[in-house]
Amino acid sequence: MPKIAATEMQPADGDLKAQGALPPSRASLIASYLMCVLCGTIWGFVFEKSRVFEVRSIRGQMVFERWVMLKMFMGAMGLSAFALSYTALKKPQAFKELREKFKDECDRSVIRATALGAFLLGVGMSLASACPGMVLAQIGAGQKNSLFTVAGGIFGGFLFGALEPTIKSVLIQPPGSYVFPREKRFVDEYLGVDPAKVPHAIFALGVFALCFSGFLELVSPFDRIPEETDVANDCDNVFECRSWAPSIPGAILGSLQFLLIPFLGSCAGSATAFQSLVALPFLLTNDSKRKELANSDSSWLSYLVKYTPDRLATQWQIIYCGFCCVGAYISSTLSETYGTSPGLSPIECFIGGVLMLFGSRLAAGCTSGHGISGFPMLLNTSWVAVPAMFGGGIVSAFLLKAIQGDDFYPAGVELL
Repeated sequence: MPKIAATEMQPADGDLKAQGALPPSRASLIASYLMCVLCGTIWGFVFEKSRVFEVRSIRGQMVFERWVMLKMFMGAMGLSAFALSYTALKKPQAFKELREKFKDECDRSVIRATALGAFLLGVGMSLASACPGMVLAQIGAGQKNSLFTVAGGIFGGFLFGALEPTIKSVLIQPPGSYVFPREKRFVDEYLGVDPAKVPHAIFALGVFALCFSGFLELVSPFDRIPEETDVANDCDNVFECRSWAPSIPGAILGSLQFLLIPFLGSCAGSATAFQSLVALPFLLTNDSKRKELANSDSSWLSYLVKYTPDRLATQWQIIYCGFCCVGAYISSTLSETYGTSPGLSPIECFIGGVLMLFGSRLAAGCTSGHGISGFPMLLNTSWVAVPAMFGGGIVSAFLLKAIQGDDFYPAGVELL
């Protein structure tokens, strides 16, 4: 299978040969594209089944009234950790190469870039009740005004891309002042853990995440939610159920890493797809012009052009995310729930979309990139980003609830 020279966190610059990756054959390219379609469809389908994309799930989580989001998040992290642990144990070179794609993260300021960006992402999540991957399920499930969130996300990606060449000097850590030195960019390296024990440490993290997800299911049982119970227990076909216990879709999402890592040489993530959409117009220019812009230190287009979807490394997430919408549509159609999830106002969705994508690019990763991939990979900056993201979401959600009162949840949403 071809090795993709890009990740959720960082784009690849230059061509594949220059980075030591051989041009993929036509057969392997077709297999990779088909894997994008399959994984994207599964992602959207189980996302819709979790109901985590609904306003009550996201805002309810941030004010500790519902636990759907955290159940699913921990389930996804757990299985993702198992996939990464397996890769580290059985295919150490592939694991090393996967980690190498995240090496530039320690060049960015932990406070000015990672923490601030993740905090803004969390604020956007509470405001729009979405994240870069979640909004795809909202579109597929026909949630009202979700397209405004996508529009805000695309604008946020454009805004960051246009500003990045100007603010780059502020985002980069001065030499010698790294919070996490480049040679110690992962938690195990920072703590001096024996490399032979890393697969076991990641596996233990996965066990903890799954146990915590199970604990939440015990504390706040799935079968106590009336609107979920009657459908989940009485439907004739599991695929026609309105919803599943959140930890199950989460585990399925995390298990997709077992396919993404060997077939695409990359991990789960969604925000880069928005950046690639912004860069679509650059396909109208020739290769030499794109290379000239990408290598320019003065052009405000230099960051944006690097995401031009002209090869598998930057195309795969667009395909993957597009079929997330398809998967969610299939699920909502089977359960006859398409268009039944109430949405927020267009202005909340748009501004929230801007913040969540701008924050994702500033933090160099979104909920999936940092939470499902980077955190179990033991990337130092992801261990900063995840709590900062939830911190931003919690603070902003409580402020919104205090300001909006009864309008905090849209009409039609009831909480026990």
